[in-house]
Amino acid sequence: MKKKIYDIIVVGSGLSSLAFIDSYLEKKNNINIISFKKTKKIFPQINNKHILKILPPQMIGEEKQVLDYFSINKIIIENKTKLFGSLEFGGLSNYWGLQIDKNIKKDLISYSTKTQKKIIDSFIEIFNKQNLLGEFDKYTQNLFKKNPYIDEKFLKKNKLFKTEEPILAFQKKKEKKKIDLNLINEKKESLTANNFFKKNLKKKKIIFHNYFVEKISQNKKEIFLHCSNGLQKKIFITKKLVLGCGTLATTRLIMDYLKINTELKINHHPRLFSLYFSKKKWINKMHFQPSHFHLKLRKNPSLFTADFRPGNKLIIDAVIKFKKILSPIKFLLNLFREHFIFSNVFIHPKYSNLYIKRQKSHFLVYSKKNYHEKLFKAFGKKIYIFLKSSKKILPIYINYFPGYGADFHYFGTLLMGNSKKSYLNENCQLNKNKNIYIVDGSVFKFKNNKYPLGVIMANARRIGKEI
Repeated sequence: MKKKIYDIIVVGSGLSSLAFIDSYLEKKNNINIISFKKTKKIFPQINNKHILKILPPQMIGEEKQVLDYFSINKIIIENKTKLFGSLEFGGLSNYWGLQIDKNIKKDLISYSTKTQKKIIDSFIEIFNKQNLLGEFDKYTQNLFKKNPYIDEKFLKKNKLFKTEEPILAFQKKKEKKKIDLNLINEKKESLTANNFFKKNLKKKKIIFHNYFVEKISQNKKEIFLHCSNGLQKKIFITKKLVLGCGTLATTRLIMDYLKINTELKINHHPRLFSLYFSKKKWINKMHFQPSHFHLKLRKNPSLFTADFRPGNKLIIDAVIKFKKILSPIKFLLNLFREHFIFSNVFIHPKYSNLYIKRQKSHFLVYSKKNYHEKLFKAFGKKIYIFLKSSKKILPIYINYFPGYGADFHYFGTLLMGNSKKSYLNENCQLNKNKNIYIVDGSVFKFKNNKYPLGVIMANARRIGKEI
């Protein structure tokens, strides 16, 4: 029987893969995706059950899926490490839509002018094609009704901090009347892989193969994908391979393929949770609102970002989960939730403290000495003093460091570029095999942007046009 050889196969069905496929199918007729979906098969669990204790509220009910994600990728998470993996097979859903930093271009300056332009062009194409609110070049926030919480006159007097508004991108309505983003249907209109597929790719000729990739090998110019679905094995042979299965899964596959036995650093933005109590209500109607504003250091704005958003039931659930001592007064917390201000303090990825290394038949993800908590608490106290001096909050606050990896954004393990540390060229081709492409967050090191999804999707679209 003659073996079947595919021209191209994509692994993963998250937003990076789908952005690539959407672009690729503008000039091609069909494509094959390897993407494992839920089955009744019970995978043997490895030592990761401690992860379930710290899953955020939006992942409740996905416990088996989270454990299966680690099991099929042969990844063990060290006990003191809080890495969550994926909300869904094929990528982490962006929960409320697309939120973008204003300094999006700063993380592209190490690339050639040509590459920068193509990524930016693809970014704008995504905005236009998806009919999204928000103008990238003008950095406008459109009609999102935020609370005028910080007085600009007061802020000008402050030598330590400055504020910045994020860009928010939700799908526009067909009607020309003004849109209040507080009233959008978050479930239907948020930018998730499922919604993206329904809108753009449902009618395209896409062949799904319900498998996960165990390892990659090659024979001359042919790439072999050794796959399983938990019940049976299968080998797919392809001329070109595109990996968009998320930083963890992609990194594990490439480490195995290239026989990398040393540790690789997983870049991320360590974060501190903070909860403040506002004197005035922060009224909101969305289930989980995005940031109203960011607070940054004036002298070193890339060091960290504190984002601020109003309290809601999801946040109250998170607070109770991390501070169980508050459980008896949960009803009171929900009663006054519009007086709560929730904040993430993200710090620079140079403080990343996640690593992955091969351990015989598995891969271990671990963190090292905890040396950032004091830095976090110092930032947290400065922010509290600033808010208190504005006379906007009551003299009480809660800070909580959830641990390394509890920030969801994992990236920068297999960088593209021309440096000695790069594993890929600027076309996202693996240096050791130009027929293997990577289009997820593995290829970027986000020094400035705390919301990297838009850049990742734009880059994946760029490669889909060029491959």
